[in-house]
Amino acid sequence: MTRRFKLATLKALAQAPADKAASWLVGAEDSVEFLKANAQSEEIVIYASGPAILIHGVLAPAQQVTPADQEDLMHSFVQTDESWVIQKSYGGGEGHKVYLESPLRHAGKSLSGGEKLIFRRSFEGVQKGESPVELNQKLVHALGLHFLPERDAYSRLDERGDIEDVIRVLRAEIGNGRESLTAVTILARDLSTYMTLADMALVFLFDFTRFVPGRFNGWGDHGRIDRRAPDLFYRGGGIANASYVNGRMIVRSAIPLQQLVDEWKEESNPTKRDYATFKIFDRKNGVEVETSCAPEFLSNYFQESDLPWEISPAFFRPDALHRFKSDPEKYTLDDRTIICRNAWYLKGYEINEEGQVHVYVGDLARLPIEEQRYWQSFNEWPKGPISKRAYENDIMGEFSSEYDPLSLLKYKIGKLNDTPPTWWLPRSREHLDAARYPATDSTFEWANEIMALDQLVVEGFQLKPLRKVLEDKGAKAETSWASLRVLGAILVATGLTEDQAKTTLTPLSRLHGLRSTLRAHSSVAEKDKEERLARSTHGTLRAHFKWLASECDKAFDAVLQALDAGDLNP
Repeated sequence: MTRRFKLATLKALAQAPADKAASWLVGAEDSVEFLKANAQSEEIVIYASGPAILIHGVLAPAQQVTPADQEDLMHSFVQTDESWVIQKSYGGGEGHKVYLESPLRHAGKSLSGGEKLIFRRSFEGVQKGESPVELNQKLVHALGLHFLPERDAYSRLDERGDIEDVIRVLRAEIGNGRESLTAVTILARDLSTYMTLADMALVFLFDFTRFVPGRFNGWGDHGRIDRRAPDLFYRGGGIANASYVNGRMIVRSAIPLQQLVDEWKEESNPTKRDYATFKIFDRKNGVEVETSCAPEFLSNYFQESDLPWEISPAFFRPDALHRFKSDPEKYTLDDRTIICRNAWYLKGYEINEEGQVHVYVGDLARLPIEEQRYWQSFNEWPKGPISKRAYENDIMGEFSSEYDPLSLLKYKIGKLNDTPPTWWLPRSREHLDAARYPATDSTFEWANEIMALDQLVVEGFQLKPLRKVLEDKGAKAETSWASLRVLGAILVATGLTEDQAKTTLTPLSRLHGLRSTLRAHSSVAEKDKEERLARSTHGTLRAHFKWLASECDKAFDAVLQALDAGDLNP
């Protein structure tokens, strides 16, 4: 875990403490200690601007500051608003010229060929308030970062699929909101990696000046200091109620190139990986065993070996899936696969008749060790065989003969989405992804899946266009009718009796009513009644959901036929 920089550290340098204002005013040189500590931190401040503080980090070619030309660097100054420009000139016997100039064009020989990291440009007459902070795009792109406004940071996904803020923009008000402090930080390892590969060093241009506005009349004749070390040099001075230091500090990469190469070799070496141990059903030998999922402990159909096949299943409690279903932004689940963004991919999972999740041990081996250990915590001995679909697809190499109503509904809705009739509101990818079978017998999960199914199916029908369809068939809807009631009238207009129409739409009405009962502000007694009914009729909430989905699939087909939508079955 990275130790994150706290803006309070800079705030202490930007404003005088109430009880030690006098000593703070004459102690500007104390700020240099912050720079020294900052250079050794896990998250480095590369820019800070506020009362009494200016820190501006730029990159210089390493060979041009080794050793540092201290006088050249002390005379160099880089404004934060300096950027790339199209320059135009005339004269000198060369006539008219148009050319590009870099942001460090006036910065001196030591910084020539270097890179600015921070840009703060103003849009005169248009932009109001503080100038925005822009970052060197070469740095941002090389580190694979993206700006997230809600985090005020340049971020990426880490090896766990979580958002990691690499460069942060921090802001705070100072002095009862009269002034502000802005800082930019970057993770030290990322900056060192970039500097190593670019053959650059970080040069801090800094100024810490402390005085009381309205009571400062200039420096006059005052005592001066001149500190010089190879990579830290500055000048300063002070009077009775004010002080300053102005200088340069060079920070070099802490990571040699060979270390980056060695680390990459280590990451790609399969013998260096860790593997968890799982209880599995060894299909080759027909026994239950406990084994590591490392490749050397497994075999495949083409090897002469007594080791278990990679396609031997490990079984898990169904609540292992809760983590993935509860965070759809991070995890993508379809009927058989799980993807963690930018991190890992689980090729196949299934749920058998006993409600156990099962995954082939060879697929588990491809997960990061932390993810293997997560699955390991839910691992148990099998209570039955793998699912029928998994057996037909994976073992027999055949298409599954199992009826999957939810998959069929999604297929038909996808077809409607492609060329939506006027009466259909296309369902989003999020709606399609959210509708899944309950993995467990949890009432909460069951209620969530009921709501997702209702949003996918029932909410797709648009009331006004359906009224128009009914009118075209020679009937008229009452103003109080909702979409399902209008659909019933359409079914009657196509030749069904009212009882037949009501029976046909009962599954959709039941789904919509259940959603209202389970997810709205119904009484606890009403919710308990529905749960008891589902369990007593179907055994488990998962079985009830699958039955309801199949009934809705049949009702959906009847509605499509009445609406002249054709047969959308695959």
